[in-house]
Amino acid sequence: MEQIRETKTTMIASQLEQMILDNTFENGCFLPSQQELAHMFNTSSRPVREALKLLEARGLVTISQGRRAEVVNTSLNQYIESISTTIMNSQICQNKLMQNLMQVRIAVATSAARDFTRLEGRKRYLSQLWRATNLMEAALGAIAAKDATAVAQFNQAEAEFHRTLVQANGNQILISIYESLSPILDQTMNSMKFTAPQMEKRSKDYAYLCEALQNGQTDLAVALVLVTLTSLQNSVMDTYPDDRPAFASYA
Repeated sequence: MEQIRETKTTMIASQLEQMILDNTFENGCFLPSQQELAHMFNTSSRPVREALKLLEARGLVTISQGRRAEVVNTSLNQYIESISTTIMNSQICQNKLMQNLMQVRIAVATSAARDFTRLEGRKRYLSQLWRATNLMEAALGAIAAKDATAVAQFNQAEAEFHRTLVQANGNQILISIYESLSPILDQTMNSMKFTAPQMEKRSKDYAYLCEALQNGQTDLAVALVLVTLTSLQNSVMDTYPDDRPAFASYA
């Protein structure tokens, strides 16, 4: 029964999210009452209440006691474009930008790992994570032989691994922000030089993470995310120790 209720909650949240993003419910307007939404979706008030909490966590509505949920975001693409443009036009130093991007990646990936066992569609996400991990492992032999193509394949698979974890988080705003800015982080990773043993260790760490997620070992999965990505963040920070404008090399 718990799984049925969770699926109903997710379905309601997804449909309401789509109605918000396509302006059926405009910015600043109030959604129908919980009773009206329950009637609309032919369900009880509990899945509706939980769906609204999901939308609030995604930054699409605000909920105040005694009032209906208020829409606070309807033009996600415009919002993301505005954020990206502000960052691109700022004079934030490259070190700070990379640190911020890595911290976002760690926070979102940790949240996804923590909630993975309750995630609808987790088998699909897990399959994608294993595929990326296997591609990284397959490239290791050629990397040891200093094959540049294999290094690029490893980096691409690693980027896809992180992108899948971010998508599994389920927060559409964070996903869109990450997708908008991840090319900068991906380009940084492609420009960095790692030894073959370092890349082999990361590949094994990702495999351990997949196993933990597959076995429902939430605490272990979260710990592996923190250790693996924090180590990667430290490597990125060592590469950008100065305060040059972040986009000097991207102009």
